[in-house]
Amino acid sequence: MTKLRATPLPPEPSKEVAEIPMGIRRMAAWSWRLLLIVAAVSLLVWGLLQVTTLVIPVLLAILLAVMLNPVVKMLTRYTFLGRGASSGIALLGLLLVIAGMFTLAGRQLIAQWDGIQSNAVAGFQSITTWVTQTFQIDDTMIDSAIDQALAQLQANANALVDQAVNTAGVLGNIGTGIVVCLFTLFFLLANGTSIWLWVVGLLPPAARTSTHESVRRGWKALSAYVRTQILVAAVDATGIGIGMLALGLGSYAVPIWLLVFLFSFIPLVGAVVSGAIAALLVLVLQNWVYALIMLAIVVAVQQIEGNLLQPLLMGKAVELHPLAVFLGVAAGAMVAGIPGALFAIPLMAFTNATMLYLVGRDPSPELGIDQAARTHFAELKRKRRAPAV
Repeated sequence: MTKLRATPLPPEPSKEVAEIPMGIRRMAAWSWRLLLIVAAVSLLVWGLLQVTTLVIPVLLAILLAVMLNPVVKMLTRYTFLGRGASSGIALLGLLLVIAGMFTLAGRQLIAQWDGIQSNAVAGFQSITTWVTQTFQIDDTMIDSAIDQALAQLQANANALVDQAVNTAGVLGNIGTGIVVCLFTLFFLLANGTSIWLWVVGLLPPAARTSTHESVRRGWKALSAYVRTQILVAAVDATGIGIGMLALGLGSYAVPIWLLVFLFSFIPLVGAVVSGAIAALLVLVLQNWVYALIMLAIVVAVQQIEGNLLQPLLMGKAVELHPLAVFLGVAAGAMVAGIPGALFAIPLMAFTNATMLYLVGRDPSPELGIDQAARTHFAELKRKRRAPAV
């Protein structure tokens, strides 16, 4: 007969510890753990900032892989092409589209360059005349301001030269980043699944399935975000481009379309900046009445985006409150500038879906369990336990 043993009582705390209220002791226990987490995250962010030339292209390649992965799947399923050939065709198609857009925009700008110069000079002169007449500023004050600006330019000539040298270095880093991005993108499209399974295979066996399933949910949220942002950016750019056509500036519609489309991927800030650039361009090339009309078009397009497109298209795939979006963009910009603002929301969407699954709130229960991955992990575990011959 088994003898029952009494459960030993925990040791009594010392007198000094007993005098500290329980709430304070719990707060202290939480505090040092939170400090360790913050320190670890800060160290990780600091390390990533030291290799931004590598990190940013890889993150950009991941976003592009999310966008192109459906194309690769379609080519693999409905053609005789393998995964590698389909990935190469998708990558080549992306490069052709980007080159075509920039070539078309560049040709329009070059063809209208003389008109841009003359209209810009005329617009600047009209704005100067309006300012002098409205605020009673004479030519002497304007000439004095111009002379001071030239003096400051000459005084900072050395700094400008240094900046030009730094710009050359930045261009070299951009070239390196493009190469890294393209190579990473190709291998993510061609062998993304096998690469990921190899990474998960490095984890302890008990954590492999849960990690894989949580990342599947995060990948789905990231895919929904990328698809929605592409569609919203295209709608924004098309609406503002149509506005340029309506105002008689059709020769600038394609460059403005491309500018608005690219800036729309920076949440909140990008749409405001690109819209302001479009309104200022109309102000310089036409007059203030047309500029106000352009501003009204920009506001209308952005209202349609914010109040109709975003809630309708994003749905429940990316459960992020607008306040979280605003604070995420602000924090990303503070930490890493424009790249931080660009990648903040995709990272938040991915992390949100991943953590929801890990805490037991599956955001995408329709995904179920990946049986192929589970079989793969079980095979890895069996091979590890198999005795050596």
